[in-house]
Amino acid sequence: MLKRQCLWLILLAWMGIAQAADNTEMREKLELVMPGVNIESLQPLDNTGLYEVVINGEILYFSEDARYAIQGDVISLETRQNLTEIKRVNMKKKSLASLDEADLIIYEPEKVEHTLTVFTDIDCGYCRKLHKQMAEYNAQGIRIRYMAFPRSGVDSEAFDKAEDVWCAKDRQQAMTDAKNDKHVVSDRCDSPVKAQYEMGQRLGVKGTPSLFLESGEMLPGYVAPKRLKKILDERAAAS
Repeated sequence: MLKRQCLWLILLAWMGIAQAADNTEMREKLELVMPGVNIESLQPLDNTGLYEVVINGEILYFSEDARYAIQGDVISLETRQNLTEIKRVNMKKKSLASLDEADLIIYEPEKVEHTLTVFTDIDCGYCRKLHKQMAEYNAQGIRIRYMAFPRSGVDSEAFDKAEDVWCAKDRQQAMTDAKNDKHVVSDRCDSPVKAQYEMGQRLGVKGTPSLFLESGEMLPGYVAPKRLKKILDERAAAS
């Protein structure tokens, strides 16, 4: 029995070494045909003969000889699962989990049941509606983490407004004031607004508010407090 376990461990170790060697060889092939490319991750896609490669946050597929690239979603006809979307959501989940909460504006309920990360714009109408109902979201046990997403981009008035909020001594009050059209002025600081905006773009944010569940799933647009609680409860029960 002990001998069989040892043989199994040796086999697993050999498979790991072989896989690492294959990945290194594939990486070298890709770097040869695409010099300077930023390969974030690389792995074989099941037994398809394809490699799943993440380049600058985008999922692509390559043939083993690195001669052909495929852009688009891969669907397993056996399981009916969108393998690309599963990977995409997992990447979003990891990105959201890695955030430094000191850079976020957080509204805490007394008892946390769910945490939601919300990309917000100061002037967006539905963002303001969501903010006015913050007490209702918190009453439902929903913890809201704000990230900045000035829809007009970096060189815009919306970006400057977001920076004033994030550089304020009392960020929560500054956010409420700004969303009520009160003029907020703060000293410039090393704010996370640009980095958050760029992260939103990588995560596929197109408009605001964009709501991200802890699973990495995105709910685009405003959702009323009680309905949102129902959605979050259902997702949690299904996971």
